[in-house]
Amino acid sequence: MNMKRIALIFVLMLLMIIPISSLTNSTIYDNMTEQSVIEKDFSSWWWEPLELITPEFDTHNYISNLAIDKDNNIHTITYSSDDILLAGTDIDVFYKKYDYSTKTWGEMELVSTESTAHSQRPCIAVDHENTVHVVWYDSTNILGAGADADIFYKQRTSSGWGAVELVSTESSASSYIPSIVVDSNGVIHVSWEDLTDYLSCGGDSDIFYKYRSLSDVWSTSQVVSDSSTAQSTEVIIALAEQGSINFVWEDDTDYAGAGIDQDIFFRKLYNGFITWSLVSVVSSESTAASYSPVISNEAEGFFHVVWYDITNYDGAETDQDIFYKSCSTSSNTWSMTEVVSIESPETSFNCDLVVDEGDHVFVVWRESMNIGGVGDSDNVFFKCLDLNTKTWSPYTVLTYDHDSYGDRPKIDIDSLGHLYVIWLDSTDHLLGSGTDTDLFYKKFVGSPETPTLNSIVPNPAQLGNISLSWTEASGAVSYQIYRDISYISSVYGLTPIATVSSISYVDDINATGTYFYTVLASNDYGQSSLSNIESIQVLEDEISPGFFKSLRIGEILVLAAIIGGVQLLITTIVVVFVKTGPKIRSPKTGKK
Repeated sequence: MNMKRIALIFVLMLLMIIPISSLTNSTIYDNMTEQSVIEKDFSSWWWEPLELITPEFDTHNYISNLAIDKDNNIHTITYSSDDILLAGTDIDVFYKKYDYSTKTWGEMELVSTESTAHSQRPCIAVDHENTVHVVWYDSTNILGAGADADIFYKQRTSSGWGAVELVSTESSASSYIPSIVVDSNGVIHVSWEDLTDYLSCGGDSDIFYKYRSLSDVWSTSQVVSDSSTAQSTEVIIALAEQGSINFVWEDDTDYAGAGIDQDIFFRKLYNGFITWSLVSVVSSESTAASYSPVISNEAEGFFHVVWYDITNYDGAETDQDIFYKSCSTSSNTWSMTEVVSIESPETSFNCDLVVDEGDHVFVVWRESMNIGGVGDSDNVFFKCLDLNTKTWSPYTVLTYDHDSYGDRPKIDIDSLGHLYVIWLDSTDHLLGSGTDTDLFYKKFVGSPETPTLNSIVPNPAQLGNISLSWTEASGAVSYQIYRDISYISSVYGLTPIATVSSISYVDDINATGTYFYTVLASNDYGQSSLSNIESIQVLEDEISPGFFKSLRIGEILVLAAIIGGVQLLITTIVVVFVKTGPKIRSPKTGKK
């Protein structure tokens, strides 16, 4: 057979193999998609008992924030007029950390050590190296800030707190209520409201923005609300996909048909931190005032916004209610408004939200509805939106164990999917808190989801290494692998052959027979159900002498299939060639 025909055969073999490979991958991705929309079951999860974060304070502390790092440590920031840690009687910013590994709270730390005036409304973020970043507003005249309120920044590494930095260097009037995020590259982004007439934005309150580069240099200020002709306040920023930053704020400007009432506005700063999107109106269905928006980080191509609103929308009536919207980043379209607090005939306000990997939105808010025996005082409520089924859970009251008001709840989520909610509570002597307003928290926890053990291949297998793998279980810290020579209906009385943190394991089998495997996922709050059971038959490695002895049964079967396919392919080509090729004629014989 000449070289051209050999090349033709190999080309035809590749053309046969490629569609099979593509079909196989397509099937895998379809299955992955189907698995990703399985509804997460929170029915076995529970709220842990209430805990007091600030027993050190004898005077009130105020609006607080939290952030959770990659190791699931909790970082809280608050402000108080309590004279502890040589803070003085002015209002100062304080910090406290919960260590996930030791399950203990650290000592209270004073952040605004350089301040001689009131330090208020701190905001906190943590980067991928667990460095803590804090901003707040303060009227202390340091670093050339002047006597008006300015935005200050500090960071905390493993070595402690660094020096204070002035963020609002271009401001010549008061600057208030900052918001901060840190992107995946470690760049720090800060936004705030400012009364400075900067870049011809006017003397009304506008939204300003800056970032701090990896070389620790602050950019010049940019005006986010440059389309605004009225008061722009209460800005919140969040991380967007592809390195962009999302902004929401409340504004009185009649922009894009928003009307003269207060509305929620949105804008995106694209990667590179120079190019801006147009301003859009989030509260487009609202016909009355909209307040205090909160925006989530983007996940799976969506971000989510909640705020409180007095519009009589979808049966909400004219009391304040919690409204919700989402936006698709691929189509740049907003969903219709939904009323989260639809059951409430009373006032709902001061909301917050967080999103998990893209399947659920969790919302908390202050609610004055008297329900479930919690009394007339304002309480903290919680709801969950399942993004796969588009349904809201029933509400949960988190403050059933108090008799005063709970306010300013904040929520965050750790790497296991567990939720942490902090809020202020003025209940006297709650958990030894005294008569001041203190910071409390609860966490929503549960055991991991059940992993799925993949089919074991090859099967049968030879003595030696048996490769096991399984799907990652949400909420898992470790996995226990069990093996038995009979079907496993329970692991009672069995000892795991290994405990690993990965989603694979290689078992060493040195005796023939049939073996059964299962996997359990574990975390601090329990174990999952048993995974499916997979079995494998292990045979002696004596298939045939010579070359084939070094091959496994599965490899021999694959080789046989390839040889058979090649033979079939060659036969087909020969038949086609004979039928369609040029005819070989016998030479004519002349007449004698």
